Amino acid sequence: MTDNFETPHGQIPHPPSAETIFVRRVLIAAVIVGILLALWQVSLVLIILFGGVVMAVALRNISAPVGKYLRISDRLALFITVANLSAVVFGFFDLFGTMGAQQFSALVTKFPGTIDAARAWLGESILGRDVLAALQSSAGTTERLFDALPLAGGILGGLGEALLMIVVGIYLAADPQIYAHGVLRLVPPNQRVRAHEILDAMGSALQKWLLGMTIDMLLLGLITFVGLWAIGVPLPFALAVLLGVSVFVPYIGPLIATIPGLLLALSVKPTLALYAAGVYLVVLTIEAYFNQPLLQRWTVSLPPIFNLLAILVFAPLFGIWGAVLATPLAVVLWVLIQMLYIEDVLEDRLR
Repeated sequence: MTDNFETPHGQIPHPPSAETIFVRRVLIAAVIVGILLALWQVSLVLIILFGGVVMAVALRNISAPVGKYLRISDRLALFITVANLSAVVFGFFDLFGTMGAQQFSALVTKFPGTIDAARAWLGESILGRDVLAALQSSAGTTERLFDALPLAGGILGGLGEALLMIVVGIYLAADPQIYAHGVLRLVPPNQRVRAHEILDAMGSALQKWLLGMTIDMLLLGLITFVGLWAIGVPLPFALAVLLGVSVFVPYIGPLIATIPGLLLALSVKPTLALYAAGVYLVVLTIEAYFNQPLLQRWTVSLPPIFNLLAILVFAPLFGIWGAVLATPLAVVLWVLIQMLYIEDVLEDRLR
């Protein structure tokens, strides 16, 4: 029986010593750390690639019905979709960009006087004086926050990265099968069927999430436009579009998107800013307690706490794009946890 364990020289090999096992583990840990560091160095490339994937899914969602309705090829439908979306974006900025720039320029010019008028108006009531005291106590924190924002470089760099994501998304949407096949070639042959199922599940989850986001954006944009237009805030349509797009970053995005509207209302008169704050409060309440929970339950069953934690985790890892793409990253990660760990490792197929 011992012949099976003998070497060609008739000697039985000894099991590896504890030192050898320790060295192997250290080497394996070093390789893992090296891979993680390498991924960290190319983190911007990875997040841009993922943004391109999300863009590709969005373009396919729009171009597929166009191709089916016009009975044309997928690539021609994609070309028509990209051309029309580009025309809409350029038209929007051409129509509202100049108006918005003039409005904000006037706001900057008379901002000191507006602030003094607002302080005098708030000082006339007990509640207003309490608000002023709270604002003064947080003034230092606000100044440090704005000092830490790399506005010029960050905006220019972000625009270039966004353009790169769009280009990557167009290429991926033009022929997704080639890239999916390339990913599957990296998986062992006996696991490719399961890998294909996981890729399909991730793509379907992103499609459903994008559908929910689209409905959410349209609803909030419509409510915001009606509310701001009714009280007389300047540029209500542009501000509504800004708030609608901001829901792509849940919780944080809509809060930031209220700032331009409040400043524009404040440039007119303080009472208008108060009414605008009321409109935004209603919109944010609808978003937090109705739209987000109902739409996510209808499209992707992602726990809200998981969504919020994703922002807190991915924003430090990938910067501003980590915050913007935190929710789709969480959707993909949730699918991977469900299928790779719960179903394959734990063998729990119940949902």
